[in-house]
Amino acid sequence: MKDLKVIYKVMLLSTLFVLIGKTEWKTSKKHNGTSIDLLNIWKMANINKANLNYILKWEGGLSKHPRDSASRHPVPDGSGHHTNKGITWRLWQSVHGSTAESIKRFYAMTHEDFKTIYGQFWKSMKADSIASQILAEYVTDFAWGSGVAGSTRQIQRWLNSEGYKVTIDGKIGNQTIGAINDFISKSGELNAYKSLNAHRRHFLSLLRDFDVFGQGWYNRLNDFHAYALKTIGNP
Repeated sequence: MKDLKVIYKVMLLSTLFVLIGKTEWKTSKKHNGTSIDLLNIWKMANINKANLNYILKWEGGLSKHPRDSASRHPVPDGSGHHTNKGITWRLWQSVHGSTAESIKRFYAMTHEDFKTIYGQFWKSMKADSIASQILAEYVTDFAWGSGVAGSTRQIQRWLNSEGYKVTIDGKIGNQTIGAINDFISKSGELNAYKSLNAHRRHFLSLLRDFDVFGQGWYNRLNDFHAYALKTIGNP
């Protein structure tokens, strides 16, 4: 009888420790106080799942459009080209230099070279820490089109418009990422994406070159929108 009581107590203690462990695991907090569900950590975005074909489809190949801001920094070979597959020569040469070999490689840009540059934007936006593949790809695409600092300031303004008190400094940190993930957790992935998408469209409509590029920007966002709805599921 005594042995049965001991066994019973051991079982109760074991169950209690498991419950405590699960609770602590699930409600672990970041230092900024934003709760994250570590049981769902597998939901975090992964660059290897990113739809790079979407960007390649809309960026096309070489460009030397004179109204593009990238035209101020063309390839130093007299061709006038300043962008290939959405990657500006200025960005490319900051990574690979301005040698004749670099210029040749820029024109021939391989998929791996393209993905490496895309990876810089992904990393700068801390996309691996976002609890949604679609939101991670969307903020990276935002940075791709508007620059890391510029897009980050807009994302921070968007979060503030949704009730979060995020510092608008153009820097992606734990505060901004925590607010994004909190919004996703509370409002759902689809609603979070739709809200940011609406903010980005409004932002683009106010840009100086909207009369030239606006319809193309919107067509591109419409394509991403269809991809997002299909990926998330639109109830």
